[in-house]
Amino acid sequence: MTQLPLGDTVEEMPAGLWIRRGAPPPMFSMHRHDDIEVNLVLHGQLHYLFGGQPLTIREGEIAVFWAAQPHGLVDSRTGDMCWVHVPFSMFLAWGLPESQTAPLLSAQPLITRAPELASRIAHMAERWALEIEGSEPAAPRGREGAVGADPDGREGDAGTDGEHDGATDDDSAEIALLEIQAAVRRILRASSRPGPGAPLGDAGSAPAARLRQVSAMAQFVRDHHQGPLAIADIAAAVHLTPSHAMTVFRRTAGVTLGDYVTMCRVAEAQRLLLTTPLRITEIADAAGFGSLSSFYEHVSAACGMTPREYRRQGSG
Repeated sequence: MTQLPLGDTVEEMPAGLWIRRGAPPPMFSMHRHDDIEVNLVLHGQLHYLFGGQPLTIREGEIAVFWAAQPHGLVDSRTGDMCWVHVPFSMFLAWGLPESQTAPLLSAQPLITRAPELASRIAHMAERWALEIEGSEPAAPRGREGAVGADPDGREGDAGTDGEHDGATDDDSAEIALLEIQAAVRRILRASSRPGPGAPLGDAGSAPAARLRQVSAMAQFVRDHHQGPLAIADIAAAVHLTPSHAMTVFRRTAGVTLGDYVTMCRVAEAQRLLLTTPLRITEIADAAGFGSLSSFYEHVSAACGMTPREYRRQGSG
């Protein structure tokens, strides 16, 4: 069992099934993780940079995406939201039809406006937190809370909320997991591709001009990471000196430009491993890695397994 204390950041949270209800959690940098992430906005708005593009999730909307793509909040306003992270391996094990899984591998979030569905799923999520074996109870509505459960079912201490003694059995945990699967399937069935995000000038506390520069640099990386890419090339695209470009990007996005390039290459490698029959050497080249050793090093570190094992997981 894993739990994310309220003071911890999303970037540091351990892998596993993860549920949170409340205000946006601390998020100080662009990051990526191998989960299907569901964002339900009950009140307020979320403003992301997702794959280099601004993305706004508004009140009453549900967003679902494969979080392997680099993303990060650029404005953590107060509000009532619910997050559900489903480990990608668990998602694949559901054996959903390709018509539902393929859109999530296209590197774009799926968004639908469904306030009633969002409210119903968020309310159910509080129960899932209690019923999943080894999880901690979510906070009462209106307060922040987070729970996590490792997909391999490792045990941990159970909590109480005054009505439940925290004890769960295999049957209730299995039911909760089936309900999570059903909720994700309902969201996928209702989802459609998002329209243009809100202007970056409306999304966050950083100066609008700086956000536009960071967005442009991130998009340039997304467009060119498959080949050799120098910091000077990225800086020139936004008419900055290399040193200034690196400083602006790091201070705003929370990661270095070099780290962001690697994130994009790893995300592309994951996509190709799961969706194409290309050989490993071809994928390493197509994703932009300069050498096979660099490809193995970064993909293995990001996925927690070798590229071949990751591909095998997706075909199982």
